[in-house]
Amino acid sequence: MFFPSLGLIATTNVITVDINENVQTALNRMHEHNHRSVIVVDGPQHYILTSKDIIRLRLEGIGFDTPLFKVHLRPLPLISRESNIVNALNLTNEQDEHICVCNEDGSLYGLVTNSDIISSVDPQIVLDSLQIGTLLDKKYGYKSFAPDTPVIKILEYLKDAPNDCVIIQKDGFPVGILTSKDVLRLIEKENLQTLPVETEMSSPVFTLGTRASINDGLEFLKKNHFKRIVVTDDSGAVVGVVNQQDLIARTYLKWSQLMRDHFKQFEELTQVLQQKNLHLSKLATKDALTDVHNRHMFTELFAKEVINLKRDGAKLVLMMIDLDFFKRINDTYGHNVGDETLRMFAGTVLTCIRESDIFARWGGEEFVLLLHGASGKEAYDIGEKIRKKIETTFFEQAGRLTCSIGAAEVFADDTIEKAVHRADNALYAAKERGRNTTVVYEG
Repeated sequence: MFFPSLGLIATTNVITVDINENVQTALNRMHEHNHRSVIVVDGPQHYILTSKDIIRLRLEGIGFDTPLFKVHLRPLPLISRESNIVNALNLTNEQDEHICVCNEDGSLYGLVTNSDIISSVDPQIVLDSLQIGTLLDKKYGYKSFAPDTPVIKILEYLKDAPNDCVIIQKDGFPVGILTSKDVLRLIEKENLQTLPVETEMSSPVFTLGTRASINDGLEFLKKNHFKRIVVTDDSGAVVGVVNQQDLIARTYLKWSQLMRDHFKQFEELTQVLQQKNLHLSKLATKDALTDVHNRHMFTELFAKEVINLKRDGAKLVLMMIDLDFFKRINDTYGHNVGDETLRMFAGTVLTCIRESDIFARWGGEEFVLLLHGASGKEAYDIGEKIRKKIETTFFEQAGRLTCSIGAAEVFADDTIEKAVHRADNALYAAKERGRNTTVVYEG
């Protein structure tokens, strides 16, 4: 695979807590492990609770004895540890950069972050993740001799050999090594014809397994001041000898081959990054939960519409829409059900309005709607259409719900604060009349 699997770059030191535990238990786990976040497990679904969430809960007056299933938790995406970074990039977002990496059975293996993923396209990651055994081929073969072999025979071999060392083996396992440096030490001895190599070889043989990473190999050479690595398999048998220069050259050759062989993956990665850039631009204007305009974007659009109102004199109405008794949903079913209810609520309202109208989430369960060319009577009719649609819609888990609506005309000299204030007064009047009502501001 071109990119290292997510299993290779995932952090496995992850602390978890069951969703049926309370906030205090989660906080204790964070203290115990000196972590700033904890993963909340709800069967196959995983959520994250961070230090910022703890601060938010404290400021909102939510007791730490509250069960986690009643707390607003952000779900994390789940991806196989065998997947590559292109798949992972499609799952990351700006709010939570974490992705849960799972085993084949769906259990949690670890976490990866945006920084983990982006850094994995660096050749350095190849050094960290590729195993030495994957690089060995016939070029990295070796010649072995028995311990009683006369040194002269080894010299005859070395003078034309591609390698500058030989491995001395007994019963299939390395017991010594003779290098070109050793040869210089004994070349002037007289008895090379009969001198057994076991008396002159370096022993024991320091080896590295095939599962060691390329970086492990480079550190091994540096630490021991060696010029080469004797590589062994799991049984301890020698499978090859590789020197430092070949190790680095082979690693980057592997990298360049992978770049050629998987150029389409690079193109796909580029497309994913471009899409994420567009997504980030969208996030600056959209509410992350409901995908309608956010408050900041609505404020900008309102200002533009007032300019058009001054120029054209067209009518404009601002409407405040509030989901009745929404707190009960959070208290009864938990914030995750509350979030899904808000998403469905926003989607239902969108089916009742025109494409030219501007709909946004103002905050919490409160939404705003800007109606083009609408009179007070027309605004009332649209409000009633929305109210009746909500009243007759069945919300999964939350059941039947209602909403209250307040509307007010927007004038050419209005600021958004003035217009919202009037619409909010109308909304308050709707609630005073028993909720599930549309009121148009008169004043």
